[in-house]
Amino acid sequence: MDINLRFFSRLNPWLNSLLTSKATLKTEADEAQKGQMSLKTIANQYPLQARRGPITQVMLYQSLYASDDFVGREKQLKQITDVIKQWRNHHGEISAIVSPAGAGGSSFLGQLPPLLQTIIAEDTKKAPMPDVKPLPSKWLLMSFYQAPLGANDAIAHVCYCFGITPPNTITETIAAINQQPPQLIMIDDMHKLMLRVMGNNRALVTFATIVMETRKHHCWIISCEIFAWQRLSAQYQIHHFIKHVFQLDYFSETELATIQTKHLLDLGLISNDVMTKETATAADKNTKKSTAQQAEQTNNNQADIVNPYKDQLKQLYTISQGHPKLASLLLQYSLAHQVDIGSDNSSNSRSNSRSNNGIDICRINSSVLQQCQDNDLFSLAEIYVHGGLRVSQHAHIFVITIEQSSLQLEYLARQGLIIAQYSQQDFAEHFYFITPTLSKIVASHLVNHNKLFN
Repeated sequence: MDINLRFFSRLNPWLNSLLTSKATLKTEADEAQKGQMSLKTIANQYPLQARRGPITQVMLYQSLYASDDFVGREKQLKQITDVIKQWRNHHGEISAIVSPAGAGGSSFLGQLPPLLQTIIAEDTKKAPMPDVKPLPSKWLLMSFYQAPLGANDAIAHVCYCFGITPPNTITETIAAINQQPPQLIMIDDMHKLMLRVMGNNRALVTFATIVMETRKHHCWIISCEIFAWQRLSAQYQIHHFIKHVFQLDYFSETELATIQTKHLLDLGLISNDVMTKETATAADKNTKKSTAQQAEQTNNNQADIVNPYKDQLKQLYTISQGHPKLASLLLQYSLAHQVDIGSDNSSNSRSNSRSNNGIDICRINSSVLQQCQDNDLFSLAEIYVHGGLRVSQHAHIFVITIEQSSLQLEYLARQGLIIAQYSQQDFAEHFYFITPTLSKIVASHLVNHNKLFN
């Protein structure tokens, strides 16, 4: 089967950022000939503007991560709807969305604003109920980019969320927040509030107290990475204070295939007929047919529509284990390097990657992780759990000098395991983090080597 080459014009922007130097070209060509993609190549796809942007403490978003291509999560969306209903009926409790890094927790939060609009639209069709809290027109979404240190910092950050001047005490803060109009508040990246640095324990307790004492008036929903959640549960018993915990995981094979089929459609590699079939198939699995006749008619209409890339979609799921961003990157990289992959005729490098239509999917070369010493792995574990660390924070946690931390973190960055966001004023403020596409690969290795615990 011939490849539809229209997708190359659409891959150009991605290729320009990928192939940045002759040295990079040679390295990636060598990898591709072996049917592999290195962790450094994966890490280098993180947007440059996100790496080089200013380091800020707290960010407010009007609308974030919203997408028309959202897939699955029907059960969790229904659970959130029930939470809002209970809060409106004066039974407000804190809710948490717990997911592994890169599984789409932030994207899920991005679906709550349209969910709110749906609830508001349904309300307009019903008779008003006097005892039910009115819904605000918008969600308030906040993400702590770096953890606050100390109670005053925590108070200032939460007050910034509401646009009020920070009071002098936590009691006054709680009273002031409860005087604000009822809000639906989403806190993204809760794990970034938990840092094992002097003072942060007090900041975390202060923040948790404010949320607890305002939960009846405001509807709080937090999002947290699963390993950080386990640590919060063990050290702070946070699960005793949060009543509703909803878990997200990486996507199933069917869900991931739906996502990647949309990418293939955007690249012009498949037709709209295949996309229609994929969507209908997913809908059939989530909706019970009223009669057997309807199901038979649907099957007859779609029986002759087959996704020509179904083998690649299965391979993408096997390699990525349902990680959506990693699967997308593997697909793009593999399509862009078919010539390099095809230039090696040895059967060893192409043993299981060649499919019926002649398109290969690269494997992941994670050998650099095997070369890491225990101190490297412990550093990766702390960076992973906290969503990133500054050099000074890393030095504090491991009780080493700033210079030693700087050298170790820069070594990990050169290996492609973490990304650096450099401060222009002080090298101790350089910020290092694991990119979303590498999150599952790194976490799995850390778990297997007893540096993270399920």
